[in-house]
Amino acid sequence: MEKNLLKTFVPLIVGLVAGVLSYFVTGDLRTRDPVGIIVLVFFIYLHKLILPKYGVEIESKDWVGIGFLTLATWYISWTILLNM
Repeated sequence: MEKNLLKTFVPLIVGLVAGVLSYFVTGDLRTRDPVGIIVLVFFIYLHKLILPKYGVEIESKDWVGIGFLTLATWYISWTILLNM
């Protein structure tokens, strides 16, 4: 059960960090939006390095959930920061 919680909470935290980092990297410039997406892709790939350190084996079906949770959290946090 603990490993399933890690598969949920790590993407949420990583997505939040990716959203904040995307905000600081792009700033208010709308022409640099692809850089924010590159940050997101890098942070999704970062799960491949983070989760095995906690003993979590990532199966192919897990990547859909990990990617979606990271994307959703990244999008929400970046949008909130852009609208402040």
